[in-house]
Amino acid sequence: MSVEKRKVNWKQNLFFVWLSQLLSMAGFAAVMPFIPVYLRVKFGIEDPNIRGGYVAIFNFATMLSFAIFAPVWGWLADKFGRKIMLIRSGLAAGILFPLMAFAPSVWSLICLRLFISIFSGTVTAANTLISSCTPDEKQGFALGTLSTSLWSGNMLGFLFGGLIVHLFGYTAGFLLCGGLYLIGTFLVIFFVHENFTRPQPVAKAETAERKTGFFRWLPDFSMVLWLVLSLFLMMGFSRRFEEFYLALQVEQIAGKVNTELYTGWICTAAALGGIVSGTSVGWLIDRYSPKRVVLCALPVSCIFVLLQGFAPSLAVLGGARFIAFISSSSLEPAILSILSKITPREKRGIAYGWTATFRSVGMLLAAGSGGFLVYHAGVRSTFIVAGLGFLLLIPAIIFVDKQIQKTTPADAGE
Repeated sequence: MSVEKRKVNWKQNLFFVWLSQLLSMAGFAAVMPFIPVYLRVKFGIEDPNIRGGYVAIFNFATMLSFAIFAPVWGWLADKFGRKIMLIRSGLAAGILFPLMAFAPSVWSLICLRLFISIFSGTVTAANTLISSCTPDEKQGFALGTLSTSLWSGNMLGFLFGGLIVHLFGYTAGFLLCGGLYLIGTFLVIFFVHENFTRPQPVAKAETAERKTGFFRWLPDFSMVLWLVLSLFLMMGFSRRFEEFYLALQVEQIAGKVNTELYTGWICTAAALGGIVSGTSVGWLIDRYSPKRVVLCALPVSCIFVLLQGFAPSLAVLGGARFIAFISSSSLEPAILSILSKITPREKRGIAYGWTATFRSVGMLLAAGSGGFLVYHAGVRSTFIVAGLGFLLLIPAIIFVDKQIQKTTPADAGE
């Protein structure tokens, strides 16, 4: 017998998931940008090149575990529901992040961060939930709106997190981080609703001959869908290559006094750019080609990331970062919109899980190679590589779009 489904209001879901993500991102941003300074303050690592190496290892461990487990959570989301995955990631982050304040050594801090990233990942879970309950014609609006929660939360976290760390220390910052994650999770538990129907299992006879060996563990995506996923790898590499080392760039320009405050202000300017982008990118995506939006944004991102690398003052660094984030923040909602349109609704959970994996692999490569570059060539070189990465995305987007044009929407996700 079939059970009558509860009517789901996608606008209500969007509002409360948006609010939940705003709080979660504010918690994350309250401490994570200041890790390079935390290594100096708590563990006495003064040399910026050595600190850059530890920051690279810290982020490499984070991205490695996240890349491995994100598809697992995506697969479970398609089997058991998207809301429960968002709750899982929020509770894990809320409980585990405060423990980082009590890490006795750099290596224990790195190991703890690796463990946390196995269970966290609220952004991917939120995108998957909203995509699954939003009408197709409103996907651009919903994903663009949701992206504003990320940047609004980041802005609040950067601004007040830097102030709290400066006044009360890092323990207060980590505790704030966990508390905000938990509040956001309770909003999802009580106010977000999902009508989830578990898909019928596919008969073994239908798939047994299709894949063998290692490939039987991969989802049954079309080649064009895998190509779209590869864009997330390139985007993760370019967008995050220099981000891990921003505090080191601030130190190089303004010295080691009040680094947390200055870094917080610069990050706030960047987050404000993300908010400006998020409030307009959904409208642009729903009315114009997502490819057009991306191809306009990439050259601007390249120019202003390069400008940050050669910034002579914090004012130039902040202004360039603001404009760079206006342009670069439009990339993910636009490419997610492309992905959702070529992916069947029942496969979006695992597809979005794989976006997190590809993005994390790009960030993992950025963390590893960025640390090497900082150690041997200085922090400014990371901005040069990041800018060139945005340029390389232009031919990649054009090529993938041509492949999509050859594939009908009905075939794309099958």
